Parts: sequence; structure tokens; C-alpha cells
Amino acid sequence: MKKQHSNEYFEGFVLGMESACKAAEYLENLVEHFDPDKLGEQIDEIHAIEHEADLNKHALMHKLAKEFITPIEREDIILMLQQIDNVTDFIEDVVRKMFMYNTKSVRFETLEFAAIIKQCCYESRDALKELPGFQKNGERLSQAIVKVNDFEEQGDRLYCAGMRRLYCENAESLERIIWTKLFDVMEACCDACEDVMESVELVVMKNS
Repeated sequence: MKKQHSNEYFEGFVLGMESACKAAEYLENLVEHFDPDKLGEQIDEIHAIEHEADLNKHALMHKLAKEFITPIEREDIILMLQQIDNVTDFIEDVVRKMFMYNTKSVRFETLEFAAIIKQCCYESRDALKELPGFQKNGERLSQAIVKVNDFEEQGDRLYCAGMRRLYCENAESLERIIWTKLFDVMEACCDACEDVMESVELVVMKNS
């Protein structure tokens, strides 16, 4: 990995995932205390978190456009910034869809899904903290990546179980449509964290 006097990109990766953690915490609290009458104001509140993440990404992209020497390859920085930003975007999309579809109550899988999403974000953040010194902290980085994959697999199993229950019970057609879309985007939140970890592994391989 090329030396550089600044770790701003690596710090920016962590800062971006911190925004995802904030969004995940917000989502978990929202579903724990679900109130359909508050969704209108809640989409504004979670959008403020997403906007903060966008500002961080754009600042780093602007920095990247002016620099010739970077600690890792430029395309890897761009890819990771976008993938990290995707995590927050997908979490925001859960709340947006709840509002758009006029969701009146949450299914019991929702709280477990929110907890898994939060853990995926936490472990992804911890992995990104180890990235600058991966040659010394390779074991801790590997462990964090494995934890993200484990939580993502939990999300997959919950998605499968929740969808099966949705289509086996006597749910109204509209409820099936709504929750199919909501479960899809909640699973996408976990998948987005896994995408970030795959990029981390690629960076490590290319710079070892």
C-alpha cells in the first residue's frame, strides 16, 4: 500500500460507515416504537443522516479529483465510497417505503431485521478501522469481515423465513405486496455491507 502523509480516505470510509450506523440505529428505534403517524417527520430525520453521508462522500471525491498520489488505487477509493454510501441509502429507503406505502404496523420479523442491519453496520465500521494497518492487524480485519458475512447470512435466513410466512398465511394482497418490497430492501441493507467487505478484501489482496 502506497505511503501517504494523510489517512483522510481511510478516515472518510469510517466516517461514511458511521453515518450508516446512525441510520441503522434510527431504523431500529423507529420499528421498536413504531408509530405510523410519525413516518412523515421520520423520513426527514433519516434523510438528514443520509445527507450528512453524501457530504462526506462528495468531499472525498473532490479531494480525489485534485490528487495524483493516493494510498490505494483511485478506482478502489471511488468504489468503496459509493458502496459505503449505498448502505445508508438503502436504510433510508426502508423508512421512505414505509411512508410511501402507508404502513400501519410492522411485522414481527422487522425488529430482528433492524437489529441485524445495525450489527452489519457496526462490524463493517470496525473492519474499516483496521484497513489502514491491515498488514499488522490482518487478523482483526479478517475477523470483522467474517462477522459481517455471518450477520448477512442471518439476514438471508430471516428474509427467507419472513417471506415464506408472508405467503403462507392469509395476508391481504396489498400487505403481501408492501412487505415483499420492504423485506427486499431490508435484505439489500445487509447485502450492501457485504459488498463493502468484498471491496475491503480486494484492496487487501491488491496491496499485499
